[in-house]
Amino acid sequence: MAQTTTDVLIIGSGPTGTTMALELAAQGIPFRIVDKIPQRSDKSKALAVQPRSLEVMARHGPVERLIERGNANLGGAIFVNGKKTVDVNLGGITATRDSAFPHTILAPQSLTEGFLAECLATRYGRSVEFGTEATSIKQDADGVTVTLRKRSSSSPLSSSASPLWSSASSTSSASTKVEDSDDAANGTQADEETIRAKYVVGADGAHSIVRHATSVQFEGDAYPQDFILCDAHLRNSSMSRDRFRICMRYGLLLVFPLGNDVVRLVASRPGVPATDEPVLKDFQDWLDYMVPDGGGEIYDPIWLTRFKLHHRVSTNYRDGRLFLAGDAAHIHSPAGGQGMNTGIQDSVNLGWKLARVLRGEQPDAFLDSYNEERRPIGLRILGSSDYLFNVVASQGWLWLFFRNLLAPWVLPYLLGDEARRNRNFRFLSQLGVRYRRSSIVGTANGFSGPVSGGDRAPDGPIIGYGEGKGERELKKQKQGMRLHQLLMPNKHHLVLFSGAKSSEAASVDDLQQAAKTFRDGNSGCAALVHTLIAGSSSDSDRLSSPKSGSYYLDADGVLHRRYGFEDGPGYAYIRPDGHVAHIGPLSALPSFMKWLK
Repeated sequence: MAQTTTDVLIIGSGPTGTTMALELAAQGIPFRIVDKIPQRSDKSKALAVQPRSLEVMARHGPVERLIERGNANLGGAIFVNGKKTVDVNLGGITATRDSAFPHTILAPQSLTEGFLAECLATRYGRSVEFGTEATSIKQDADGVTVTLRKRSSSSPLSSSASPLWSSASSTSSASTKVEDSDDAANGTQADEETIRAKYVVGADGAHSIVRHATSVQFEGDAYPQDFILCDAHLRNSSMSRDRFRICMRYGLLLVFPLGNDVVRLVASRPGVPATDEPVLKDFQDWLDYMVPDGGGEIYDPIWLTRFKLHHRVSTNYRDGRLFLAGDAAHIHSPAGGQGMNTGIQDSVNLGWKLARVLRGEQPDAFLDSYNEERRPIGLRILGSSDYLFNVVASQGWLWLFFRNLLAPWVLPYLLGDEARRNRNFRFLSQLGVRYRRSSIVGTANGFSGPVSGGDRAPDGPIIGYGEGKGERELKKQKQGMRLHQLLMPNKHHLVLFSGAKSSEAASVDDLQQAAKTFRDGNSGCAALVHTLIAGSSSDSDRLSSPKSGSYYLDADGVLHRRYGFEDGPGYAYIRPDGHVAHIGPLSALPSFMKWLK
């Protein structure tokens, strides 16, 4: 049996696993990524790509390609008993104004996975080892021994899959073995390999073998409802093709436009036995019942399936050298479109931390911050999606009666208020995710700006100047150059702000001297330093000097306001995952440098 080694073994090639591969590849960490399926599924599974996920994807490739193939979600409408109750307008939302990606994109998961895989191949020259199954996982103090079985012909495993939010009904098991398929009966041969890894990341879904190899419990339960799903083409319909529709009667129908006249229908039908697999007529009949004003005709189905939903979360995202991410760590209802995006953020959080430990820059205990930061997020999303799901999808006849009676009065109140709508979308977009209570972030004493240590770093437009960069960077600005474009995924970044008030502002030379002080005092730190000056393009000649070097202009002080440096100069130390590790006024830079050590 062949024996190999690697730093990190990733098990599972969905969006979570492929994102983990991207993060490690950017850091230059040796890894392998395997999946037992013979090829990527062509089924839609998850649907919503939230703004925060688009931001982190853009660190690895031209995410505009995915956006162009998806369908921007500009809002929708809720209908009760066939009558429109409220419009949900997301087109003019202000909660995402600090991002280059203000809208949720509706795109089949196959497109999202394809984009991530393309980035992995084109930028880093890596790919997934399909048809490779982990059959045994054993960890010890020094590493993890994994037995891999690789099928040498087209695998008997089906490439079809149930929706991403569907999962096993059982909790974790003490067993670390997977039932062997009968390769001889299927005409295939399986080669076994033993791989020794320093760490293993389980991105292998709700049935995770990695979780089964831990002492972690998968707490939660299944929802009682049965659901059917259909992706199909639609014609002769009065429904908008760029807005979702939620229809509530004696039951539930969700309609999501996917572009190119393709829609997704998700239905819950109280009293209908969950026996046979659904057929197209089931969906047409339910569409006619729930949308009597012209739902249209569905035809040429792409996918029909039945599924149940679960809500579960692991008691810990780490067990020694084994880590859980995505559905292996948490599964939610699809309410709010959070599941896949939460898994992507898990990987972005863990990837750079593994890299720092593997390079000897941090002790192994540093990896505990993954569970410390991400599990509370998983719990919060689980709680919110669980509440939203129960409000919309509960099936008791008495509940349905009162829901439909009160909804026309309550929903306009809840969704009509702009401030409330912005708060809700800030949460759903995941731009509001923050780790302020984390042990590895900090805020300077006395600093009380809008951004604290642990927050996502706000984005905004910039213009580059200095050392002959003006004209070139002005061209980039016309194409939308932004601060996040400077934030490479393999580095920490120190952003120095001049301050927006001219009487209190630091000069370019002052900030360059601060940058030199930081570098001289942290010779072992590979962080990149960026100087940001508040002003307008007309100020460039006044601000420049022979000693200035390169700097970036924050036109009209937008970023200074977003970070809280209107009154005076400051700094923000940003992690590779785009969250602020430390922030404060420039006068606190010496204290920050001590904190950093």
